[in-house]
Amino acid sequence: MGKHESIKFGVEGPNYPWEVIRDTALAAEKMGFDSYWMPDHLVATGVKRWDALDAWSTLCALAVQTKRIKLASGVSDTYRHHPASLAQMTATCDVLSNGRAILGIGIGEAMNLVPFGIRYDKPVERTIEAIQIIRQLFTEDFVDFKGKYYELNKAFLQPKPAVPISENEYRSTVPIFIAASSPRTMDVTAQYGDGWLPANLVPEEYKTNLEKIRESAKKHQRDPSEIEPAHFMYVVVAKDVETARKAMMLTGKMMLLSRPRILEKIGFKPPTYDFEMTFKLVFPRDGEAWLEKSKELPDEVVEKAPFLFGTPDDIIEKLDKFAKAGCRHFVMNFQVSPGILKETCQLFAEKVIPYFKEK
Repeated sequence: MGKHESIKFGVEGPNYPWEVIRDTALAAEKMGFDSYWMPDHLVATGVKRWDALDAWSTLCALAVQTKRIKLASGVSDTYRHHPASLAQMTATCDVLSNGRAILGIGIGEAMNLVPFGIRYDKPVERTIEAIQIIRQLFTEDFVDFKGKYYELNKAFLQPKPAVPISENEYRSTVPIFIAASSPRTMDVTAQYGDGWLPANLVPEEYKTNLEKIRESAKKHQRDPSEIEPAHFMYVVVAKDVETARKAMMLTGKMMLLSRPRILEKIGFKPPTYDFEMTFKLVFPRDGEAWLEKSKELPDEVVEKAPFLFGTPDDIIEKLDKFAKAGCRHFVMNFQVSPGILKETCQLFAEKVIPYFKEK
């Protein structure tokens, strides 16, 4: 086997439209990608259009049109759905896809909650309880649970996304990947996760955090090898560097303005925190303002940010550093227009993936 035989590649498609989502997922399966990830938002991010299809309904539609590729949410929060409902949606997708569902979970974003009257408080505590409930519903006949936020009495889920291992015991067939970058959420990953899905880290930080998760897993009496290290990344791959750089520049600035903590980490003071996505709101009417403010950022912030852009050889060199840091499942979000998304996936599949899959 080759030096990178255990590495997987996923692609995250857009929130909308259905035709692009479907065509990208079908193409990704043919091209050899291992997983397809659907954003789970009530509203997408954008300047003029904010369309978003429901993630699990869309994944279920993909389940009956695909045969091999894993189908994942990237990522679901546990505010908009009671954990039992989220467990049922995931189980439905797993049944329809014959065991190919992945449940990605994160603490949520205010933009998907606050405008709809969903209170956004205690995100980590609530998420911990929800994960506990989902895990129990997947693997136990009946669930009694009394927490701070949820209470279940002889609750059960059928059909289960699981296989029986003994009487009244099951092994879940749905991996739970947890989006985690803070010390507390990384500990949640170590205790409950089947996969770790951080975003926008540099290789050194990725390696350090993965080591922390593995040490924490041991303290929770878990085998660290049971946790699959993944990484969500914003990428542009093109045949020449300048084309890739131009494609990433403006979208990269907009992403950084909405994620000011990344700007701080690379040593740049954010010009404003008004467009922060997780704990503040960007309403559709603010799209133009977000775009214009992003243009004020210098090009160097994108060049220093943990985004990937360049030729296939450039991308291979950068991904190889993450592979050496321990990543085994790369989730690519290609920052290109829908019109060239399949073409970009094809270039990546033909020129990048074989390096990591070679035998």
